[in-house]
Amino acid sequence: MEASPPGTLRRVPARATIRGVVVAGLGTYRRRFGRVVIAAIAVFAPIDLVVTLASAAAKDAAEKADVLSIVVGVAGTAASLAGTTLSLVFFAGVIDRIVAVDQLGDEDAPLLRILQDLPTARLILAGTLASALIVAGLLLLIVPGLLLMVLLCLVGPLVVIEDLRVWASVRRSARLVWRHLFLTTIVVLVPTMLEEELSTWLERYSWYEHPLVHLPFDVASTILVGGLIGVLEVTLAHALIADHRRRREAAARPHPEDAVIL
Repeated sequence: MEASPPGTLRRVPARATIRGVVVAGLGTYRRRFGRVVIAAIAVFAPIDLVVTLASAAAKDAAEKADVLSIVVGVAGTAASLAGTTLSLVFFAGVIDRIVAVDQLGDEDAPLLRILQDLPTARLILAGTLASALIVAGLLLLIVPGLLLMVLLCLVGPLVVIEDLRVWASVRRSARLVWRHLFLTTIVVLVPTMLEEELSTWLERYSWYEHPLVHLPFDVASTILVGGLIGVLEVTLAHALIADHRRRREAAARPHPEDAVIL
């Protein structure tokens, strides 16, 4: 990510608290709504179409009793989870500049320029690795998968912000989040689960099953809610990086009690 232009005072990231991250993230989402939605359409729309079709296939297969249908159902569900995770990782990398411009005063750039400057291959590989780990955790036991969803939520932003390689971004995300596990769960996992619960609730109604209703709603909710989650993830990444830097600097400073009294 480019630094602020000479002479520009870079603002301080949000505080690593629920209130600090949510207020800063919602502010950016409101002020940069147009650009966030355009970026979300470019990233989420094609992937969400595939995810929706995979989910529909999984649901249809799960209604049958034979073993092959169960295998197809599990595969469809895994593909849906993987697609959602991959799109969120890539989207968070895309909108890092938008968030940094709004919250930190970094230099702005057109969306096309942002896309051209992205480490696209690393974001895709990082998203694929995160997806594989999360899906494996969910298929083995639910709790490890949910924990991995939280620990790896900053992979995309970190690839861009700190120019990290794939495995380094996975380790860095887990280390930053571990100290702030509750904060990250509230800010990232809760909105994601609420979106899923809304879709599950709507599936109870017969009118929602019609493709002309179901597909546009899924795409729209993914763009709007996924856009907000992406902004919150990037805001959280900057906040946790700054918090980690402050802790490291505080630990490096000599303390009065450590001085030798002559």
